[in-house]
Amino acid sequence: MKILLTTPTYPPFNSGLGNAVQQQATALVANGYSVVVATGGKKRAQRIDEVSGATVEEFNVQGADYLLNPIRGDVQSYEQFLAASIFDVVLMNAWQTWSTDLCLRNLKKISGRKLLYSHCVSTNMFFWQQPFRSMVRYLFWRPYWWKLSSLIRQLNGLVFLASDGCDSRFDDLRLARKVGIPVHVVPNALSSSATVAVSQPKIERKARKQLIAIGSYDWLKGHDFALHTYACSLAKNRIPLRIFGQSLTAFTEHLRQLVLSLGIEEGFVTFHEGVSGDSLLDECGRSIAILSGSLTECQPLVLLDAMATGTPFVARRSGCIPSLPGGVAVNTKDEAVHAIDKLLSDEIHWQHLSEVGRVHVVTNCDPVSIGRQLVAVLEA
Repeated sequence: MKILLTTPTYPPFNSGLGNAVQQQATALVANGYSVVVATGGKKRAQRIDEVSGATVEEFNVQGADYLLNPIRGDVQSYEQFLAASIFDVVLMNAWQTWSTDLCLRNLKKISGRKLLYSHCVSTNMFFWQQPFRSMVRYLFWRPYWWKLSSLIRQLNGLVFLASDGCDSRFDDLRLARKVGIPVHVVPNALSSSATVAVSQPKIERKARKQLIAIGSYDWLKGHDFALHTYACSLAKNRIPLRIFGQSLTAFTEHLRQLVLSLGIEEGFVTFHEGVSGDSLLDECGRSIAILSGSLTECQPLVLLDAMATGTPFVARRSGCIPSLPGGVAVNTKDEAVHAIDKLLSDEIHWQHLSEVGRVHVVTNCDPVSIGRQLVAVLEA
């Protein structure tokens, strides 16, 4: 069976979606399938992914079917590739990106069965923190949402990360069930580093001397929420909070100023960049808890990997986070402060969340098991 996976980004570029698709490719190649990944690049190119063994076809295309960020670049090369190639199954990853949207425009020209792996839809999100910007964004995504039902009807199935979610990120799941299209659930798998970590003894609570937050330095990731929470908790000026992002940005300076205004003493909050893989997972394993103030998530890989190290989370409610057992999902700063303080003062509570989180990812996020589930969906 020859399978095409589409994704806007792919390693070595570090993104949650690209990393998830590399896990898909790795699992499918391991099960004997011929896998091609179509993704973005600086120019039209072809290479072999040394990690998965898949063939990677790169196209210089950006954007989405969206007026504020339209599809642009070498669109013709991608459409010609889709029409000329012969595949048994095409698995598009994520709505609202050029790699999927151009497939949806050309479904009748593409061979094979067509499925879409939803990593949650964001057309209906609204952030009260930036009401004008959110309203503009919401209005310009209306045409995409309005045609989603007809697009879903043209597919052979949809794959979701969870069977339900707490907010609009899972609106496409509710729509798919209403339409009556086949729906499958295949969660994210642990990273290779976390797969190793979950098989090793965890670092005990008394040896953990820090808190951690992970996410790009962007307002949507809610590091300001994490800082406000930290400043009101028992951890303030007692336990260091280390924040990790892919690279420092202008928003980082805003966070530094916020640290000063909250009365946090020098050295108790530090900002880091360029730390990933085993090194970042080691930081997780040495942490009492991971804090996430992100305004929008689906099924965050970072929380799954943290649970593999036995590290509980305190995270703002979004996507399917409330259904994850290894931590506490919160709505407000006060709830987050209470959750942190309880983790700091109640070791039995900490041990409980640490253990149920590890059991959950061992049971539900093992890459080999996830690979079998994906194979079963594609062969159905």
